Amino acid sequence: MRKLQESQLSVQALTRLASVGVFLLASWADGGHVALIAFQGALLAIPYTLVEALVGRPQSAGVVPREWDSERWALRAATTVTLPVAAIAYVSMSIALPQSSVLDRLLVIVPVLLQLPIEALFWSMAATRTRRRANLVPQTVAAGTLVTAAILALTGARLEIAAVPAQLVVLAWALASLRPGNAPGPIAAIRPGISYCVAAGVDLAYVIALPAVAGALAGPEAIVVLRAMDLAFGPFHVALAASTREDIVAGRDARFRTKVRALTVVLWAGIAAVVLASPWVRGLLAGELEAASFTAVALYCAYKGAVMVSTWLSTRHMIRAAPRTYLVSAIGSRAIAFAGLALALLWVSVAEDLFLQLAVAEALVVAWFAGRMRSTASATLVPLRHPQETP
Repeated sequence: MRKLQESQLSVQALTRLASVGVFLLASWADGGHVALIAFQGALLAIPYTLVEALVGRPQSAGVVPREWDSERWALRAATTVTLPVAAIAYVSMSIALPQSSVLDRLLVIVPVLLQLPIEALFWSMAATRTRRRANLVPQTVAAGTLVTAAILALTGARLEIAAVPAQLVVLAWALASLRPGNAPGPIAAIRPGISYCVAAGVDLAYVIALPAVAGALAGPEAIVVLRAMDLAFGPFHVALAASTREDIVAGRDARFRTKVRALTVVLWAGIAAVVLASPWVRGLLAGELEAASFTAVALYCAYKGAVMVSTWLSTRHMIRAAPRTYLVSAIGSRAIAFAGLALALLWVSVAEDLFLQLAVAEALVVAWFAGRMRSTASATLVPLRHPQETP
C-alpha cells in the first residue's frame, strides 16, 4: 500500500476518480448545472498541463538555477500565471456557456485557479521532499473533493466548489511547512519553463483540432467513435499519464523498464483485444462504435500504441535535452501530426481512412523522436542540484 501511495499511478487514478465522481453526482443530483461541471473538468486541464510545463519539466531537466528555493520558485511561477489563466477561463466560459451568470463563472473558475499552486507544490515537493509527502498533496485534494461533493449533493448545494475546501486545507498545510529560501521575480520564475510551455500549447492545439477535423471529414459519427474509444482506453490513459509523471519526477534517474510502464502496455493490449473481439462491448459505449468496422477499430488501437511509444520517447528526450533542443523536437513532432491532418483533407471520407492516417502519422512521430534523440545526444545538459539536496 505504501508503494502504491508513492506511485504516480495512485495519484492519477484518484484524480480521475474525483473528476468522474463529481460529474456523476452532478448528473444525478444537480442536473441544472451539469454543463458547468463538465466545462470545469475541461478547464482543469489548464493547471495540470501548464504547471507541469512551467515547473515539473524544467525541474526534471535540471535547468532551474541552483540558488532558487524550489518550493518558493514553483509558487511564484504559479502566481505569475494566475491572472492570465483566470482571463482565459472566464472568456472561454463566456463563449461556450453564454447563458451562464457571473456567479456561475466564478464558481467554476475558483477551483481551477486554486489548482495552480496545488500542482506547483506537488512538483516542487517531489524534488525536495519524499515521494510520499509530495503525493499527499494531490491525493488529499482528490479524496477531499469526493467527500465534499457527496455532502453537497446530499444537501442540494452546488457542486462546482467541491474541490475548494480540500484545496484550501492542503494549501494551508503546505505553506505552513515552507522552508526559508530565495524566490525569483515573477518573469524570472516562468523563464525556465517557457520552452516546455510552448511545446505543451502546441500539443493542446492538436488535441483540439483532431475531433474538429474528424467531424468535418467523416461526419459526426467519427467524433462519437473517437470519444467512445477514448473512454474505452480510459484506464490506459491513467497508466500512461502515471508513467510519464514518474519519469518527470525521477528526472535523469528515471528507468526505462518500470512496473507502471509494463502495466501501461498490458492495459493497451488488453483493452485493444476486448474492443476488437466484442462488438457488444463497443455497443455499450456508443452505437456508432459498434457499427464501426474491425479494421477501423484495429487502426485506432495501433494509433494508441504509437501514441504510447511517442509519449515515452518525448518525455525521455525532454529530460535529457536542452530546452530549445526539445522545443524544436516537440514542434517538429506536431508539425508531422498537423501535416497528417492536412493530408487527410485530400482523401479521407470515412473513419477507417482517418484512423489509418492517424496511425501512420504517429508512427512517423515515433521515428522523429528516435532520430532526434540520437542526433542530439551530445546536446544534453549537466544535471543541476537543488540547494536542499546533498551532493
